[in-house]
Amino acid sequence: MTADTESGSGIRWGIAGPSLALIALVAIYTVYWFSVTGEIRKQVEAFAADPQHGLVTGWSEFSMRGYPYRIEAAFIQPAAGAPDAPEAWEWRSERASIALLPYNLHHAVLTLGREHLIRYREPLGRGYSQNEIRATAEKAQASYVDLKDMPFGRLAIDINDLDAQHVRGASRTSDRAKLTRLQLHARPAMNEQSEPVPAAYDFALRAEGVTVESAQRVPVLGNDLSHLLMQARLRGVPATSHVSAIEILDAWRATGGTLAISDLIVKWGPLDLTANGELSLDEQKRPAGRLHARVTDFKGLVDAMTAEGLVKEDEARIALAGLVLVSQFQGNRSDEVQLPIIMEKGQLYLGPLAVARLAPLY
Repeated sequence: MTADTESGSGIRWGIAGPSLALIALVAIYTVYWFSVTGEIRKQVEAFAADPQHGLVTGWSEFSMRGYPYRIEAAFIQPAAGAPDAPEAWEWRSERASIALLPYNLHHAVLTLGREHLIRYREPLGRGYSQNEIRATAEKAQASYVDLKDMPFGRLAIDINDLDAQHVRGASRTSDRAKLTRLQLHARPAMNEQSEPVPAAYDFALRAEGVTVESAQRVPVLGNDLSHLLMQARLRGVPATSHVSAIEILDAWRATGGTLAISDLIVKWGPLDLTANGELSLDEQKRPAGRLHARVTDFKGLVDAMTAEGLVKEDEARIALAGLVLVSQFQGNRSDEVQLPIIMEKGQLYLGPLAVARLAPLY
């Protein structure tokens, strides 16, 4: 064999070798992709055929797509519900998809369609009210990361430009709510040594541009909430498979669960508040606990409560003078007041002023 023949052969193998390796890798990846998507399809269809924990799911069309960059389960007219739950809730939408990265099957991204219908049964004193929520959202996504050895992982929800109409069947009344953005982040709580805190989860909530259109105006505060920010820890979260908010709250209350708020910021009408503290539910399922709050322009808030008859003018004037004096002794700004917010025995106290009665949450 001549040198020229050997050189020519080497050049051909220099091109063919990497090409064959690439073809082999593509073939292996293709087999992997279709194998994984096939297994996911079987699990989804098996779950729908044999509902677990009372959760019933369905759709008009179901397909697996996304090759080669992602693994995506796409649903047309998806539906889910819990007919045996106290609320007997049901959700429907035009479409939904769940996407996974082929190299990380522990991270899922849920993308929902624009239109949504929710029906649920609201327990009343002597029966139920069949209620309905019709909503549209320009963007509705959720990200979930499964964590090893954890009953629940990291969750992030992001909703933009939500417009929802709530119809109560019993009273035949209708309310409408809009919000610019809603974000929720939740994860298992960790201590200072980065060890999991049993039955505890940290979460952050942010809501902006909330407007309520209703026949009944929210007393004092009005129907426009500029923004709400909250960082908190849920303690005593029960290990439950319930798909009912009522059953989950009942279990949480029974275990002595608490909501420890580290930061709360609310700007709602005349209320400009920052607070922290701890809340729970009492035996009658009403909010109970105490917050340490700082209110800016407390005088304006008190004037609004007095104008609407929630507090008596002389009581408000005495309380305002005392709180302002104490706050100034504590070195606060002249327009800023520190006071406790107390929820006790179904009554809401803003400092020494009883301002509202608290009804059971459910």
